[in-house]
Amino acid sequence: MVDVAGLVKGASRGEGLGNQFLATVRECNLIIHVVRCYEDEDVIHVDGKVDPIADAEVVNLELILADLAHVQRRLEKNTCTGEERETLIKIEKGLEHGKPARSIELSEEEVFSVKSMGLLTLKPVIYAFNVDEVDYLFDKDTCMKLAESYMNQLQYCDLERDSYTVVSAKVESELSTRSKEARYDYLESMGIINTADSSFEEQMSYCKLPLMVKDVLNLGMIYTGPGVPPERSQTTKTHIMESGSMSVIDLAGKLHGDICKGFMNAEVINAIDLVQHSSYNTAKDSGNVRTEGKDYMLQSGDVAMIKWK
Repeated sequence: MVDVAGLVKGASRGEGLGNQFLATVRECNLIIHVVRCYEDEDVIHVDGKVDPIADAEVVNLELILADLAHVQRRLEKNTCTGEERETLIKIEKGLEHGKPARSIELSEEEVFSVKSMGLLTLKPVIYAFNVDEVDYLFDKDTCMKLAESYMNQLQYCDLERDSYTVVSAKVESELSTRSKEARYDYLESMGIINTADSSFEEQMSYCKLPLMVKDVLNLGMIYTGPGVPPERSQTTKTHIMESGSMSVIDLAGKLHGDICKGFMNAEVINAIDLVQHSSYNTAKDSGNVRTEGKDYMLQSGDVAMIKWK
């Protein structure tokens, strides 16, 4: 995750940190838009007042304007031909009507033809409504309903594709300075949880947002090097991939060219099944490990031991 400074009106024309912001976002796969929803005299708002809907719409509109200018510059080039030109003309018409590129019905081929453009409004968005710590701790259900109402009022977004959640940076800042035990003591003293309850931790943005990103981008995790002590293997690690997009031979090539060339087969087990056993060898002896060939398509949660010569 990359933290980027906020966007101001006119950013599409280079105002503020606009150019730097937009260049960074073009390289990302997804945008998490943190929207301020709390009042605090010590934290000055650039417009002098807190208005979550207006703030979000400013960013959405600036992204549309930036994409429109980017698309029009590309269409002026003689090298823009074929499917790329047809797709960009389609996107241009949508942007001119305030429609983000992700809301335009594009085929996989059309999306691929403009992939190098790094269109900002083609990227999925998660809105993280940043609320007051008291509201977050004591009235979170109301906060979620308010966030839903904000989403329904927002212009230049896609209600079918965009996601949202509620966070409180103030709460997390307060908790980040404490040890795990001290966090529970703090929350218990406020009557939020008892010391045996760990579910509150799972609601923190550092736990919740990565899982939302994983679901939105359809990402999966696979693991390599089972049964080998990490100090003896450089391939004992977690790999993130788009679910169902990588074969076991592709994984072998990602690990090392020699492993790919000498690939024999792969022993595979699901991570949930593996942790039910005391060791990899125990899981293997119980018959939970299967052998797969090079064309096997890896699934999220697979643990693979690649055999090669």
